[in-house]
Amino acid sequence: MLVRIVKPPNFAALACHECSPLPEGAKRGIGDKAGLRYHHAMRMIRQFAMICALWLAAGAIAHAQTLVENEYTTTEITPEAQAFIPGETLWFAVRQELRDGWHVFWVNPGDAGLPLALEWDLPAGFVHGEIIHPSPEYIPVGPLASYAHEGAPVFLVPVSAPAHARPGEIVDIVIHASWQTCEEICVPEEGRFSFSLPVAEEAAPDANVASLFAAARAAHPVEVEANAVFRVKGAGYSLTLTAPDDFAPDDAFYFAAPEGVIEPAARQTIKIDGGQAVIALQPGWRDGYDMPTLDGVLTFQTAAGARAGYVFTAAVPEPIVRPVLQSPPPAPQSSVNVPLLFALAFFGGVILNIMPCVFPIVFIKAASFMRSVDEDPAMVRRDGAFYTAGVLATFLALGGALLVLRAGGEQLGWGFHLQSPWVVALSAYILLLVGLNLAGVYSVNIGLAGSGEVLTSKGGATGAFFTGALAVVVAAPCIGPLLSAPMGAALFLPPVAGLLIFIVLGLGLAAPYLVLSLAPGLGRWLPKPGAWMTAFKQVLAFPVFAAAAYFVWVLAQQAGGGGLAAVLAGAVLLAFAAWAFERSKGEGRTALFLRAMSALALLGALAPLLRVEAAALPTKGDSERFGALTAESFSQKAVDAYRAAGVPVFIDFTAAWCITCQFDKVTVFSDDAVAQAFAEQGVAFMVADWTVRDPEITAALESFGASGVPLYVYYGPDGTPHVLDIPLTKKAVIEAVSGFGL
Repeated sequence: MLVRIVKPPNFAALACHECSPLPEGAKRGIGDKAGLRYHHAMRMIRQFAMICALWLAAGAIAHAQTLVENEYTTTEITPEAQAFIPGETLWFAVRQELRDGWHVFWVNPGDAGLPLALEWDLPAGFVHGEIIHPSPEYIPVGPLASYAHEGAPVFLVPVSAPAHARPGEIVDIVIHASWQTCEEICVPEEGRFSFSLPVAEEAAPDANVASLFAAARAAHPVEVEANAVFRVKGAGYSLTLTAPDDFAPDDAFYFAAPEGVIEPAARQTIKIDGGQAVIALQPGWRDGYDMPTLDGVLTFQTAAGARAGYVFTAAVPEPIVRPVLQSPPPAPQSSVNVPLLFALAFFGGVILNIMPCVFPIVFIKAASFMRSVDEDPAMVRRDGAFYTAGVLATFLALGGALLVLRAGGEQLGWGFHLQSPWVVALSAYILLLVGLNLAGVYSVNIGLAGSGEVLTSKGGATGAFFTGALAVVVAAPCIGPLLSAPMGAALFLPPVAGLLIFIVLGLGLAAPYLVLSLAPGLGRWLPKPGAWMTAFKQVLAFPVFAAAAYFVWVLAQQAGGGGLAAVLAGAVLLAFAAWAFERSKGEGRTALFLRAMSALALLGALAPLLRVEAAALPTKGDSERFGALTAESFSQKAVDAYRAAGVPVFIDFTAAWCITCQFDKVTVFSDDAVAQAFAEQGVAFMVADWTVRDPEITAALESFGASGVPLYVYYGPDGTPHVLDIPLTKKAVIEAVSGFGL
């Protein structure tokens, strides 16, 4: 801490200028000369006493703490004069000298920050006023903005002395100050200041600080009568005021004093109409504003090159209710090419068969076809029909549930069931059972057609049905090429048309096996059955195990370590249940005991699913790295701020349970060339993680007509969105951010 030495007061200005009248007793007891000597003696005693008091006050000031140095700021508090005058106001200046690039905050800090706060310890009757700030500056901080001060701002604070304050008394003042200073990081700072000032009948301003106070007052906004009115207009707010003289709207900015009324970083449009300045403002986070007036500051560049600031009060004719920003409405039905959507849905379903999450299940049916086509063609046709029925029934169940929930107001999209941790855990269990069956750990006597369907033991037809259902469940994480448009449209079309899209998608998924089952002659193009099928079936167990492990990884993202531990323990019990089930085949006590153990292990494996809940994902604002590329969490507010500032934005709509999304992260976004292109073009990279339910992300997906992930959107410098094609390629991303082909 440093101490600033303040010079003693001007005693000539503070001395008593009227002698006290001679007491009546003294007049009666002494002569004129003696009375005069008594009178002068009393005056000298009073003056001497006042001088002693003032010298003591000067010594106290000399030891006052008026300057504090912190790491990023130096703060000094200075009075405009060296004494209080009864009934009058003494101004104090708070001067802060900041490091280059650092700033402190205005009364409304913008998106974040804490302004200067002063706690005064004053004697009874002394009253301090509000802090008067210099005109604020707009300081962009990424997609956000601060309303702040840089350099060496000076704040003024009035302190009024009571009329009954007695000249000669000493006023002790203690000030506790706190503030926040920011650059790329923000640091809270504070200081303690103290003064001992006398009360005097007169006190001339201190000439040493006159220039400080003059400059401070010049930097503060000028109070004007602007005849301003603030109201709602359309989806935003409008502020109308008398245009100041020498007003340049291109470089003007309005700072509202209350926080949250307007969006700090949003672009402001200012027009001049008949001598009136009309400012279009974007609503902030407040739901409304019910005060009759709104204070604020308008800053602008004059023709002379000076920065001017006007402070004024705007009338608010009626309470403000924040306009609701609606998502872009879906395209009218008449503009939707329904036949094209059906075609895309069908061929997209066909392509799903070769996706890594679906192929092992489809091979089960292909292997069944190769083994059975010559033995029982009728059974093959029946299995094909039941497999297709399982696919269609599951698609209808999931699609119908999705449409019903959305009609009830839920913000959901395709893959919504995988946003539930227990559904993900159950999917992992089913795939584990499929893999154990393929590996030969256990078998059920319903043929290879039912190898993945331990849900039933009623025969091959039921097994075929549940194989189709299983294919749909594991296909849900994959939205392959061609499916974004039809699945997005299914959510906005009338319910019947939406369900038809899901049916056509299911027909596409079931089509390869259904065609083979109805036209067995095509089987001659398939490899002949043989011993190789047993080995290949066992080999296929490993990609199925990999799919199960993938679902376990998804669960870890959703439910955290506790949920992961519970499901891993359940997986061990499930494997034991399958092993015990295989060993229980036969008669006798041992077989009965093993069946009981298998059933108990199965129940023990399923029990943790009831306790698996979604854990809190990282909060918005957390960052993530993909190779050399750093991504920030999605926020519509941040996207709007970037667009308003002309910053290009690339958004990756993704989910942990989306296999295509994870593949693109590894092959595209982790590539150094992509990171370099983003850096060269100044692109902000955002990840909208839809692993668990997030209504904000759902709304953003819907605004692009999408119902699921992945979705890749690039906003150019002009703010225009461009949706990239799937499958995503490194070349497509680099060309998009470089401005080619858009």
